[in-house]
Amino acid sequence: MSLISLPYWHPSQARGFILDWDGVIADTNLDFSGIRKKYFNGERVPLIEAGDLLDEIQKENLWKDIYDLEMEGANLATPIGGIFSLVEWLHENSIPWAVVSRNCMDSIQVAAERIGFHLPEITMSRDEGPQKPDPGALLLAARKIGVHHSECVMVGDFLYDMVGARRSGMRGVLVERTDEDYSFWADACFPTVNNMVASLRNPVPMVPWEYHSLVKRKGKKWLEKAWKLELSLDVENPRIAPIAFTALSLGIGRLSVDPAAKVTMEHWENWPGGHPAIIDMPLTSSIKNYVSAHYPLAFVHGSDGGISAVSDVLNLEKELEEIIN
Repeated sequence: MSLISLPYWHPSQARGFILDWDGVIADTNLDFSGIRKKYFNGERVPLIEAGDLLDEIQKENLWKDIYDLEMEGANLATPIGGIFSLVEWLHENSIPWAVVSRNCMDSIQVAAERIGFHLPEITMSRDEGPQKPDPGALLLAARKIGVHHSECVMVGDFLYDMVGARRSGMRGVLVERTDEDYSFWADACFPTVNNMVASLRNPVPMVPWEYHSLVKRKGKKWLEKAWKLELSLDVENPRIAPIAFTALSLGIGRLSVDPAAKVTMEHWENWPGGHPAIIDMPLTSSIKNYVSAHYPLAFVHGSDGGISAVSDVLNLEKELEEIIN
């Protein structure tokens, strides 16, 4: 397997996989338009969540209609091309995996039997627990397979899969529907599961989601050069948090902070979304916690090294241009 160097990424590096069911493993050709027309005037609402707004009789009828449609589709299910090869690759590499679906368990089991697919021990349906895109669904699946969520990848074919991946701090891979506008949410897109398997067997560096917009604007060379830089943050600057975030958004790979510094009241007042509990806490760990969800590949450490500190977020990109170019 090829070595993928930071700041690039590839799904083959993931330690755990979470697969959607319908559209990734089985094709049941579900069309919910009739149900949406019957209950929600044809609006493309999330049926499970929107059902809670109905009265009890309507809700009961809605659930029955959804169940009947899913069971009808399950009895006609066909396997998605490449899914057995994907499972084979997972087993070859001893990678734990789970299935997380918004479908009912009865339909999943019927479809699995029809297509000859052996469901993994961790198979989660809408019959228990939270549902995608609620991050709780994917976080629970990660815990059940014993892999930290940050080291998991969600493979799906729909918006809820990709938004769920983003909200849970996982990587997201979109398959089978890569021309949809929600491809924006994915780290990587493959036209088919077969294409994904081919890439897993012969991985090449990919730009992770958090740097997509930067590479589109500045190019890969900028990212590669910026990633090698280390920015020393000025602990006296009250705007240290937004400066740190902006620096990482421009591709800088390392931030260094005086290890003895703590979060002051002035820092907190200029800390977007900062909770008062961070006041007087170590600045290094507080900055790391602040940026890690959005920039998980970057490093924040206690040190006095790095290029000169900056005083203004607006000047940072200009200063970087002088260094990089």
